[in-house]
Amino acid sequence: MGKTQLLNALKSGDIKLTSDDVSDMKVRVYGNTAVITGKAATKGTIGGKDASGQNTFTRVLVKKGGTWQTVALQQTRISNP
Repeated sequence: MGKTQLLNALKSGDIKLTSDDVSDMKVRVYGNTAVITGKAATKGTIGGKDASGQNTFTRVLVKKGGTWQTVALQQTRISNP
C-alpha cells in the first residue's frame, strides 16, 4: 500500500487504529540516514475486520532540508504460538 492509499484508507475509516504501543525500539543514525527497528502491539480494524496483533518493524528515514522523512517502512506480524 502506498502513501496515498494509506492516507485515503485512514480518512475513509477503512483502517481504524485504536492503539499502537511501541517497544524494544532501537535507532541507529548513519549521517543523513536513520534506521529504526522495534516491536509494536497494534489494536484496530482494516475493512471492518480485526487487525490487532504484534508486529516487528524497520523504518528508514533520510534527513532532507533539515527534516527527517520516511523513505521505507516494513512490518511483519509476529505469529502467536
